[in-house]
Amino acid sequence: MSALGPKGLAVLSIAGIAGLFLGILGWTQRDTGMVAPLITPSATPSAAATPSAAASPSPAASPSAAAGPALTSQPYASYAYQVWPGPLTADAKLAMSGFVLTVTRQATGITVNATQDGQQLTAASHFYSGGATVYVLDANLADDAGRVAHDETGDGLVVTNARGQVLS
Repeated sequence: MSALGPKGLAVLSIAGIAGLFLGILGWTQRDTGMVAPLITPSATPSAAATPSAAASPSPAASPSAAAGPALTSQPYASYAYQVWPGPLTADAKLAMSGFVLTVTRQATGITVNATQDGQQLTAASHFYSGGATVYVLDANLADDAGRVAHDETGDGLVVTNARGQVLS
């Protein structure tokens, strides 16, 4: 085995420090809800969005959503497709493959119920205080050919407030 030398040792030290820093950062943000959870694929695909604008009382069991960083500052922002409110773009329609999404406007926010291929993504009827926009995350639109998501591991859901901050 050859000696590393001072340059090799410096590179390994820097890589180790960077890894330690990223590990600590990830650990401190593990329960913030800022990143949509990865889900396991199932056998029953479905693709429907059912937005609702009716006002109704907010669910008592759902905690209020806390505002976080701007969606545009997140690493997943490039694959976030707005699906509520408003008309869907072609990419948003493709990203919705496998999702069933119901959004209900409340007096102080929105209630979101989302499933993907029959699996619940958020708590049933989760209330987002100050919620204004719903995005579906799809890291690979190419896997959604034929309106069926073949690999949902890069898919998820994000809700933002009127200022574009991610809500958890």
